[in-house]
Parts: sequence; C-alpha cells; structure tokens
Amino acid sequence: MKKNIYYSLLMSSIITVAAAEETRQVDKHEHGVGELNIAVESSAINLEFMIPGADITGFEYEAKSDSDIALVNAALSKFENFQNIFILPDSSNCDLVDAEIGINQEDDHDEHDEHDDHDEHDDHDEHDEHDEHDEHEDESHNEFVAHYSFSCRNVKEIDRIDFPYFTTFPSSGELEIQFVSEAGSTSFEVEGDEPFIDLKGKI
Repeated sequence: MKKNIYYSLLMSSIITVAAAEETRQVDKHEHGVGELNIAVESSAINLEFMIPGADITGFEYEAKSDSDIALVNAALSKFENFQNIFILPDSSNCDLVDAEIGINQEDDHDEHDEHDDHDEHDDHDEHDEHDEHDEHEDESHNEFVAHYSFSCRNVKEIDRIDFPYFTTFPSSGELEIQFVSEAGSTSFEVEGDEPFIDLKGKI
C-alpha cells in the first residue's frame, strides 16, 4: 500500500515539475541522456530512472542473441544494487523498502505489433515479405526503468546525492533530473564530470 502512495506522489511530482518546466522537453530516447524523477514526502524518498538502452548496453533493439541477452542481464544486475547507481548520505539512515527494475520496449511503427502473430505465417511464402521486419529493430527503443523507494529516519540529512551511475555505465552522458519535495520543486542536469546534486535547503 505504501508503494502506491509513494508512486502517486512521484507521478504528481512529475506533473508539478513539468508544469514549471513546460519549455523543457527532453527526448527520452536521446542517446547519452537519461531521466530521473525524485520525490520526497515526509520520511520517504522515491527515485525513478528512465534510461535509453543504448546508454546502458550500447543498443536499443530487443535483445535476442545470447551475447545481447547477457549484456542486458548484467545491466539489470547492476541496477539491482542501487549503490551502483546512486548513493544517499549515510546520516540520512535510509532503508530500501521497495525496488522494481525492468525494461520497456517500444517501437516507432504501430504496424510492428501486427506481426506479433508472425509465427502463424511460417508455412506461407509471403513470410519472406516480412524480412524487412528486421529493419524496424533499428527504429525500436528499449528503455531501462528502475524505481527505488526508501524510508529514512533522517530524511533532511539528504543534502546531496552522488551518482556512481556514470562510472557503472560509461556510455551515459547526462541525467536530466526532476526533483520535488514539500519545500518545492527544481531540476538538475548532471554529467559524469560532476556526478552529484546539491540538495541543501531543498528538503
């Protein structure tokens, strides 16, 4: 139940910040740019990452080969240990209460979904007509999504968040961060040369 409350806060925070930043529109599939939404309420902090697959594994098509699947699984394992991605101050005494890690697969071509029953045509000569199907893979996008919820005994001690994310995934060039708390909302752009945000006075 708590998770649903946290998630509602996170979603409302995104809307709030988006309204304040309506001139900023970031293409979530822009290579080298990931998105992070952070919401703080009472003793809870939630972080939700949305990162283009190319920034994590070097490709955005659906992993099918053994080598690609191995890259995806290795990346998911890294996300499972949140300290590979971000670090909260020890003094905040935050405990992880929930985490969800996954991949969203999108395709720019609506008709792509029409081929989901592709296997039904295995015996048909026109099957070859769908060979160009592979071309669509270059236009599909997978996105790593990671959501972490924490309960903190000293949430106001979160005056900084560091991001080892940039060394964990060297192809990632930037994080576009939307932050909201009871003190207000703000946004950050973080890169690997200064991999942290300063939250003094913002919680």
